[in-house]
Amino acid sequence: MIKVDDKSLLDKYITNSGILDIFSTDINPYIDLFHFNKGEFLINEGECSNYLYFLVHGKLKVFSHSSSGKIMSLSHFNSFEIIGETCSLWDKPPTAFVQTTSACYCIGISMKHRNILLNDINFLRYTCKNLGERLSYMNNNTCINLYDSLESRLASFILRREKDGIFSYNLTECAELLCTSYRHLLRVINSFCASGKLEKNKKSYKILDRGFFEKISSY
Repeated sequence: MIKVDDKSLLDKYITNSGILDIFSTDINPYIDLFHFNKGEFLINEGECSNYLYFLVHGKLKVFSHSSSGKIMSLSHFNSFEIIGETCSLWDKPPTAFVQTTSACYCIGISMKHRNILLNDINFLRYTCKNLGERLSYMNNNTCINLYDSLESRLASFILRREKDGIFSYNLTECAELLCTSYRHLLRVINSFCASGKLEKNKKSYKILDRGFFEKISSY
């Protein structure tokens, strides 16, 4: 992690993210810009962070470990997102890890200013809404992972992530999100290709039969 002393770059991310809109307080005096290399941790399980972070560029993953040591993927972020608000604001040890999956820039607010954040009504409303949406997503995702087949879950994932009929996504991350092994995921994708539903093009896949994926999708 490196603190970036570049006001023009900070101003760019402030403008692009719209972060000031979620506060009623002028937070400009309290914010810093940080750069994280790929693979660095923003938050470690059981360790409270000294900063509340907002992802403004790059990709992160959130995961924890089961009692058997298996990695359980909880979420991935690739757009503006508040990170670790529960543990940072209320000083509660986090129960998951947050790790970069690409180089990232984050706006950070030191927890020396915790009281300013806890007394900002607009910010607290934003935080509550965000937490509610995450909980709803995680509950829905858990039910789908428990009861729907991998074919059905993958079809939904492809339809959500495709652009102009092309599905291009890191398959290791995809397997984590769908709670399956990379090998099993690849078998299902290869079966879609063999049956003429997908066509592999180097590192991406072209959707040949959208109706098929819509029919078997979990959503």
